[in-house]
Amino acid sequence: MKHLKINTILLLAMVVSTSLIACKKKNESTTTTPTSTSGGTTTSSPTPTTGVSIANITITTGSVTTKLTGPCGWAVAGGVNYIGANDQTLTQRVCAINFNISNPPSQTTTYSIVASASNNGTSANIIDMSFAEIAGNSSLAWNSTNSSGSITLVVSGNKVTVNLAGITLAAQTNSGFFTNLNVGELAKPGVLSGTLVFYK
Repeated sequence: MKHLKINTILLLAMVVSTSLIACKKKNESTTTTPTSTSGGTTTSSPTPTTGVSIANITITTGSVTTKLTGPCGWAVAGGVNYIGANDQTLTQRVCAINFNISNPPSQTTTYSIVASASNNGTSANIIDMSFAEIAGNSSLAWNSTNSSGSITLVVSGNKVTVNLAGITLAAQTNSGFFTNLNVGELAKPGVLSGTLVFYK
């Protein structure tokens, strides 16, 4: 059942990756938006409305590095809310960060990373994630565990920055009906680095 859930999420991410809203330039302008602080007071902060949504991710497994550079953004598919990214050249190479909230946060927020099987689908403060490439009937994938770390979404107006440095994902060595490509160095835990930047 666990592998079915993981494979379903990966397939969902790949299907929607072709329709992500990304690499879209907006008109250059800055507006002032009221922001709430923890003390209940309201302050104004500049809201950037210009930019290109881009993912620049590296996963290092032993001496091997695998890169993903391409569009990213907030998406919803099959009731799953996630930040998705796919490589601009190898579009079947995707990264998905699955949330239990319906929209990106309005302020900087940190989430604990858990395994997909540990994500109850309702707790707002946890996420699970994966980095995968499916080519034909072959799968190369790393998935989050309950010891993968945490992730912070830094919110500045409409701009959201996600720093992936230091997050560790486990190699998926049982790929169900896919031929497993996580062998040799690629079967080692994958340490992420890089960022995702997108606009709400």
